[in-house]
Amino acid sequence: MKKNILNKLARFRDNINPKSLAVAFCIFLAFAALLYSGMVIYRAGFFTITEVRSNVSIEPFIKNYIKGKSLVNLDIKKIYRTIIKMHPEYKDVKVIKEFPQSLRIDVSLRMPVVQLHTTNFYLLDKDGVVISMSESNHFPQIMLIEMENSNIIFPVGLPVKEQRLALAFKLMARLKEHKFLKKFLIKTINVSYPEANYFTMNNTHVIIGNDDYTRKLYILENLLNKELNGNISSVEYIDLRNKKAYVGYLQ
Repeated sequence: MKKNILNKLARFRDNINPKSLAVAFCIFLAFAALLYSGMVIYRAGFFTITEVRSNVSIEPFIKNYIKGKSLVNLDIKKIYRTIIKMHPEYKDVKVIKEFPQSLRIDVSLRMPVVQLHTTNFYLLDKDGVVISMSESNHFPQIMLIEMENSNIIFPVGLPVKEQRLALAFKLMARLKEHKFLKKFLIKTINVSYPEANYFTMNNTHVIIGNDDYTRKLYILENLLNKELNGNISSVEYIDLRNKKAYVGYLQ
């Protein structure tokens, strides 16, 4: 058996190509040199983070955690989780390594489109996600959706799952489709009682209910153009819930 092993070793030695062996040895040396150079650069602090850039303000304790660490083994997932946890109102956060010594944090912000008023004021984006909450109206220039008799607290960073809000968003979409309404100031939609949903047009209440918005707005357009001549200064309310519009005048 010993003789067989020796014979196999002899055949293996005879089959070795000297050129292939030399190439393999050179590759090994190059890899070792590269590995050694990497270790030298790493230990010299060449990849130590010296700059943190972002399109939003980053909390000091996060910056302090980042600075001084190596960009090579920095846990960017941990940074992402920390920022998202502190700012659930952010739509997305990207943490990007920029070699050799910079870290960039790009934040996608939710854009406010409406303000929901229940017991508090909630700033919402186009998807109904809560951006912020306050006890007073800090954004009077933004469309206000009134939704009374609701004591639910809606968490920041989550969508408001309320059928009445869905009706308000649907009405907003229909209102934008009708260009004739642009000459009037529409700043409030009230969906407290769906069967009596209304919006304010200048100082006039337009009662529209909870369905068939497109047809009702065409009725409103005809009323404004043909009967009221675009003048609603003396109109207290317009009721569109029936087949014809009913107009109530100020006393």
